Amino acid sequence: MDELIWVKVETTKANDDVWWYKGQILKGVFEGIVSNHLATGYFKLDKVYWISQKYDDYGKHKGETLFQYGKDTLKVYEGALYLKIEHLVSIAPIDGEMELGKFDKNKDKPLKLVTPIRS
Repeated sequence: MDELIWVKVETTKANDDVWWYKGQILKGVFEGIVSNHLATGYFKLDKVYWISQKYDDYGKHKGETLFQYGKDTLKVYEGALYLKIEHLVSIAPIDGEMELGKFDKNKDKPLKLVTPIRS
């Protein structure tokens, strides 16, 4: 069985916007893409997720939200995404286990008390 590696991919859509996803890809497919041996067709990205940053009206970072195919609001997706190789902007190996572990660790933390805004 071929080894899976975690990657971040950036890809274009029909309107030329760039979207990015993170997930697992077969190592052999990754090596084929970066060596230009695979230049057309589709590849499968498993365990798809992305992290959305939250900011207030003043640009101050207010936290992050994890979105995963097959979970929560994205339950209708089974966890895999098929992307066209020709639409790739970039692809890079990442440590997805560490990043997802950070969210698993933080989800059980108690909520912080917030001082109400007084007018």
